[in-house]
Amino acid sequence: MKGLLSLLLVLFIGTIFTRGVDGKAPFTKNLWSLQDKSTAVVTGGTKGIGHAIVTELAKNFGCKVLTCSRNKEELDRCVEEWKEQGLDVRGVVADVATSTGRTVLIEEVKGMINEDDSAEKGLLNILVNNVGTNIRKKTVEYSEDELDFILTTNFKSCYEITKLCHPFMKRQKVEGSNHCDKTSSIVNIGSVAGVTCMKSGTPYAATKAAMNQVTGNWACEWGGDGIRVNCVTPWYINTPLAQQVLKDEAYKRYGVRKFKIISFTSLK
Repeated sequence: MKGLLSLLLVLFIGTIFTRGVDGKAPFTKNLWSLQDKSTAVVTGGTKGIGHAIVTELAKNFGCKVLTCSRNKEELDRCVEEWKEQGLDVRGVVADVATSTGRTVLIEEVKGMINEDDSAEKGLLNILVNNVGTNIRKKTVEYSEDELDFILTTNFKSCYEITKLCHPFMKRQKVEGSNHCDKTSSIVNIGSVAGVTCMKSGTPYAATKAAMNQVTGNWACEWGGDGIRVNCVTPWYINTPLAQQVLKDEAYKRYGVRKFKIISFTSLK
């Protein structure tokens, strides 16, 4: 999983080009790099894919990372572990499925990006929309509250956080042109459930399909602002959220048979 994350982060986040002396041809030596102390926000970074991304960005890319969680005890433990490794990671207790939680997060974002050692002071370089949850059952068994919970946690939080971060991710256009000399990056953590039909629960699948759609629209809408937007759609990763499914051997055999799955990726 570590190698996979490195590749995804390089492809979707680390495409920062250094222009040549003529302002046109890029120097290839910095083709796959991030400036030291680039600022990153990763929602839901205390476990699973989010935790791995926070660690990767801070440890191997030298980023300043802000993450969030609803669980203070869990967040404090993770932040302490990152600090023991010498990583520049900070956390804030915030439920980003709520307007109040998103406001708290954005205030912390403002504080981080305005620190003197930030790569581009006052600007956010990276946003990873990772927060997500699921309740697996048949469609007719979902209550309206359960439906709202999944839609709000998985999709609305991503949509609203991205809107709030947009002013900090816009880059200035090169004078006399329609392109920006520098860029920022948004990466949405989707799911294979958003691109094919499988036994993941219909509300969850709908939120991930919606994430795919807004990713493409944002990429078109904000490309001129220097904001790159991508979505990754992993299969089952062996995280706490997925373990309730992965322990079902019958379901694993179904996945191998129907989707030709070779293995279920581990985070280790």
